[in-house]
Amino acid sequence: MDPIVALLVGLVVGSVLTGVFVLWLMRTKMVVAQRSARSFEDTCATVEEVVEDAKGWGFPIDSWDMYRTFADKDLVPDGFRKLRIYFVCNAGFASRLLSSVPGFVGMMPCTWAVYELDDGSVHLSKLNIGLMSRMFDGPVREVMGKVARADDEFVPVALGTN
Repeated sequence: MDPIVALLVGLVVGSVLTGVFVLWLMRTKMVVAQRSARSFEDTCATVEEVVEDAKGWGFPIDSWDMYRTFADKDLVPDGFRKLRIYFVCNAGFASRLLSSVPGFVGMMPCTWAVYELDDGSVHLSKLNIGLMSRMFDGPVREVMGKVARADDEFVPVALGTN
């Protein structure tokens, strides 16, 4: 085979495989759901405690009983018993991030969901900020890295797995 053709084929195959890998990574790792060792109520209470006790962190918006919203519209997703959404933020980090990329305001504050399924299992679901941070550089990567490290401290406590 001609070396130029082989090089072009290699570049195309490599690009396709890289694209498939990135797509798989995004679909399977971008949103993280972890099982809690606690009840729904205890997981929610611990989320509130751990975030509010951390310096600079808080809830700029009250938590949302999303299950009630679904129930009021007769649209409860199959398998769910309870669902509460938390809006988690560090205003200092948010300000620094938005100073670099104003459009990121559309993803703020960070959203965590605590939910209970029909089998009684309780889970906490959130965006994988650590993975997402790797797609950026500069201040965005730095700030998102700090958020990811905080998540790594908060989540095990909230789940009772620390």
